[in-house]
Amino acid sequence: MNKLAVAALAIWVGCGDGGTGTPDAPVEPDAPVDVTFQPGCMEIPQTGPNMFAAAADFGQVVAGSLAAWEPDGRWFLTGTRVGGVSSFHIQKLANGIAILDRDTDHPGTIDANAVFQRATFEGGGETFILAKRVANLLPDGSLRADRAVCDGQMCRVCTARMIRATHLDGEGEGQGLVKLSELRGATWGPGFTFNVRVAGTLAYLIRQDGLHIIETADPEHPVELGKFRRAGDGYSNDVKIVDAAGGKRFAIIADFPVDIVDVTNPAAPVLAGQIAEEAHTLFTETRNGQTRAYFGNYDGSCPVYDVTNPAAPQRLGRYQSPGSIVHDLSVADGVAYLDAWEAGLIVVDFNNPAQPTVKGTWAPTPTETSHSNWTTVAGGRRIALHGEESYGAHLDVVDIDPASATFMQPFASWKTRDWVSIHNIMAFGEKAYFTHYQDGIRVLDLSNPAQPTQVGYYNTWDPQAAYTTNQFFEGAVGLDVDLARKLVFVADSPRGLIILRDDTP
Repeated sequence: MNKLAVAALAIWVGCGDGGTGTPDAPVEPDAPVDVTFQPGCMEIPQTGPNMFAAAADFGQVVAGSLAAWEPDGRWFLTGTRVGGVSSFHIQKLANGIAILDRDTDHPGTIDANAVFQRATFEGGGETFILAKRVANLLPDGSLRADRAVCDGQMCRVCTARMIRATHLDGEGEGQGLVKLSELRGATWGPGFTFNVRVAGTLAYLIRQDGLHIIETADPEHPVELGKFRRAGDGYSNDVKIVDAAGGKRFAIIADFPVDIVDVTNPAAPVLAGQIAEEAHTLFTETRNGQTRAYFGNYDGSCPVYDVTNPAAPQRLGRYQSPGSIVHDLSVADGVAYLDAWEAGLIVVDFNNPAQPTVKGTWAPTPTETSHSNWTTVAGGRRIALHGEESYGAHLDVVDIDPASATFMQPFASWKTRDWVSIHNIMAFGEKAYFTHYQDGIRVLDLSNPAQPTQVGYYNTWDPQAAYTTNQFFEGAVGLDVDLARKLVFVADSPRGLIILRDDTP
C-alpha cells in the first residue's frame, strides 16, 4: 500500500441521485418512490457550511423502511470504491441515538426512516463536513449508504449498496490452514502491521512502531526477543534478512532512508547504517556469492545495491520507471519484475546493473494499479502472479516466458469479491499463497495455471469483531511461508503476528 495519509477527514464521499424528499418531509410509504440508484462518486461545489444537514439532503428517504431493521454491527459498502472506507459500523442506542464507526464524539440519529450522522470541523476560515446516511431497506436486505466529505470548497459524495459484513460465501474460520498462535505484545504501539520475514525459527515483524524479533521455535507459543525502532519519523513498510560473513545477520528495512539493522543478537538489535533511498518495498537475491538488494522507491525508481556486506552497501545501478512509484517487486536470476503502479508490470534485466534493460511490459486492467507480483514455474509455464490493489482488484496469471508468443499477456485470473482487495503474493512451484485483506489468507493450486483453484484459506478478519475499523486496507497484509515446518506467518494489520499450520494439499 502507498503511504498512509492520516488526516482529520479522509476525503471521499458518494453522491445521491436526487429525490423528491426534503429535510423535513421524507417520502411517504404510499407515494410513488424510485429507490433505485447507481453506486458511484462525484464532486459538487460546497455552497456553505450547512450542506448535508439532514438525511433527505442525500436524496429520497422512504418512510418506515427501517422500522424492523436490526442495524447493529458492521456493513460492507459495495458497488463503488468509497475512498479509503470499506464499511460502516452501526450501534443503536436508546432514545434514537446511533454511533457510526465508533465515533462517540459525534453521535448520530436513527429512526424508522434513516440513520444519519454529521460532524463539522473548523479550520482556516472553512467549515469541513463529514456526513453519513443509511436508508431505503430493500427486499434483499441491502440498503443505500451515502457519505459526503466537504473540504470548504468542494464536496465528494459517494453512494454505495450496503450489505451485512460476512466472510466470503459463508466460509468458516479456515480450511487447510489452522491457527497455532497469535502475538500482539502489550507494549506494542498503535498502528499498522505491514510484513514479516522468517529466518530459521526467528520471525522479523515490521510494524509502524518498528521491527519486532520473535522466536517461533515453538510456533504455538511465540516469544518476542527484541525490538528496534528508528529515531525520529519514518514509515517502515518492508523488511528482508541478509546473513553475512562472520555469523552476522542484518535486517534491511524499507523506509526513507533505508535502515540496515544488525540483528545478530536478537535481544539487542542496533542500527548499523543507512542507504539514502526512499523505499516502499525491497527484494533480495543471492547468486554467485553476491547478495543484491533491489528497492521499490516512492519516486518510481528501482536502484540495486550490493549488500553482501550489509554494513557497507555499494550501489550498482538504477532503473527509472515511468510509474509514480515502484510499489513492489520480485527478482529471479537478476531479472526484476517491477510493479510500477499506473505504468504496470515492467520486466527489467539487471544482470548488467549499470545498464538495466527493459524486456517487457504489461498494464493491468481494470484498476490500473500494479501492486505486487511473484514469479514461478507452474504447469510447465514460466508465469508471474500479479495482484492489483483497489476496488475490483484481482489476481492475474501472466506469461513471462520471453520465447512465448504470448509473452507479457495474462491468460487467467482469480478473485474473491470486488470490495475486498488482494495484497501480497508468494509462490513455490505450483502452489501460491497470498494475503487478501478482509478475506485473510488464500492458497491456490496452480498445477493448471490457466485455472487457479483454491485449496485452502484462513479468515484472519472477523467482520463483527471489536478491532475492526471502516478502513479499506485492513486485515491480512504481509506473509511468509516456512515450507520445511509447514507454517504460514501472517502480518495482520489489527492483530499483529498470526502463525498458521499449513495442512493444504
